[in-house]
Amino acid sequence: MSKGITTRWYIGAWILYIIAAIAFFMISRSAQGSGSPPPGMWLAYLVLMISAVIMLVMWIGTLIRLGQQHAWGWFVGVLVLHLVGLGILGMVAYAISGPSDTDAVVIRPSTPV
Repeated sequence: MSKGITTRWYIGAWILYIIAAIAFFMISRSAQGSGSPPPGMWLAYLVLMISAVIMLVMWIGTLIRLGQQHAWGWFVGVLVLHLVGLGILGMVAYAISGPSDTDAVVIRPSTPV
């Protein structure tokens, strides 16, 4: 996965996660005392889980890409920040100033017939 795809999807999923978490807690506070949780609470929970899976997949894709590029400093930085709960900081830093995507392209010379 490219740097642009992983960072955009990770940051977008993180923003959606925060919005869904706020909605989840607001709905759950307003539903206190009722017998069953409202349907909106389940929808917010579903959005939370889907965005968490997207963030996990994009984070793993970023780590694989950094490993392929042998950018070990960035690899350790993104890994450690995510493991201590500051993954968004690592991904934003990677998006702003991380190593650019460089793919090695091999072109075979044409052979005369």
